Amino acid sequence: MSMGKKEAKRLVDLVLAQASFGDVRVRVTASTRGHLRFGAGCPTTAGDVDGVTVEVTASKDGRTATVTGSRTDEAAVAVLVQRAEGLAGLSPVDPEHMPPLSASKPPKVKAEDGAVKGMSAKVRADLVGRAIRRAEGDRVEVAGLLDHEHHAEAVGNRAGLFVYHARTEVSLSATCRTDDGTGSARGGYVSHALRGLVPEALVSDAATRASASQLPGKRDPGRYPVILTSQAVADLLEFLVHALDARRAGEGRSAFSRPGGGKGAGKGTGTLVGETLFDGRVHLWSDPTDPANPADPFEGEGRAQGKVDWVVDGELRALHASRYWADREKLPDLPTPSSLHMDGGTDELEALIAGFDRGVLISRFWYNRMLDPQRLLVTGLTRDGTFWVEKGKIVEPIRNFRFNDSPLSVLKKVVALGRPQRAGLSRGRVMVVPPLVVSEFELASGSDAV
Repeated sequence: MSMGKKEAKRLVDLVLAQASFGDVRVRVTASTRGHLRFGAGCPTTAGDVDGVTVEVTASKDGRTATVTGSRTDEAAVAVLVQRAEGLAGLSPVDPEHMPPLSASKPPKVKAEDGAVKGMSAKVRADLVGRAIRRAEGDRVEVAGLLDHEHHAEAVGNRAGLFVYHARTEVSLSATCRTDDGTGSARGGYVSHALRGLVPEALVSDAATRASASQLPGKRDPGRYPVILTSQAVADLLEFLVHALDARRAGEGRSAFSRPGGGKGAGKGTGTLVGETLFDGRVHLWSDPTDPANPADPFEGEGRAQGKVDWVVDGELRALHASRYWADREKLPDLPTPSSLHMDGGTDELEALIAGFDRGVLISRFWYNRMLDPQRLLVTGLTRDGTFWVEKGKIVEPIRNFRFNDSPLSVLKKVVALGRPQRAGLSRGRVMVVPPLVVSEFELASGSDAV
């Protein structure tokens, strides 16, 4: 379902008009999506879906309930409001309940592309056909998914808040595998715009890595110098984004907690804000208005997303927080960011490899899980092309590893940074990061997974 700003405002007002509580909040999302899945040299499934969701949250005396529906007529939204208000009376008191936002000024973000918004089944078929033909030319089997969406969201309440944002997104993922099953690699593209999607280039890169990864040799586990592609870096930094939480840090439950906790010492208040924790070249920030890689300008409650420097010159500058915690601790009102950018250099991955003496090239990580939040220790598996490099050249493919390491350690041990680019297999949060050369990384055990 397509929903412009006027229609969104009309629907939000329709819901709020049914309310009897003073604190009623509405979140409306509408989307038009299409997809084409492919494998074994041909399309397999396709479809188009229109949908709308109306989420009503009612609060009174600290008691809150949320009800969700998919109808937009007056009678249906009246029922939603009645149910939310009725259930709120049965809910326990939330000691951290916050009053509704009366205003929010999210930045203006241009994130709609007409080519994505109007994408037809014919365009999908052409893009997937190009991917399949390229794989046939490269003599690999390919499977993947093309997905596109036009998404609109509005948030409003009885305190006067109303914010609206619309965006498009298109993604293509493709996994290439060799006939003998020993070589595999995956590539991806994701953006608000269609113009950067070249299926042939994406598949050709994955096919090259798949063929190069055939019949991998075995290397002992250990701590090795590594080259991490942009996708591998994004896979790790996703954990860092969640860890940049002021409450967990302030309560001593985080890698960013000040030893001993509590208020006082240093520049932070129970946290390591103000401390140099990483290599001096590390600069992490978020900016939803980035024209090449726009992101959502507000989060689910309507809080504005602005440009924020999280780490500058290796120094931790900021942590995100819930409204409750930010208000209690008198912190800046910073929600969890919708994007993450990292400074880098100008070298492409090939140049980093050429300057690398000896170690492991890792294409991406998979099945990643948190091991220890207080150390931000993460585990997972390498996948889709793991190679041994010596004297600037890829010598041989090697079997995959399970790793046990931390993005904190990675950002402390940076040797070189390449050109930042958007991680094509990272969905949800916009991740624009460089490939990295890291002096040491823990590859804890071997894995026979391809």
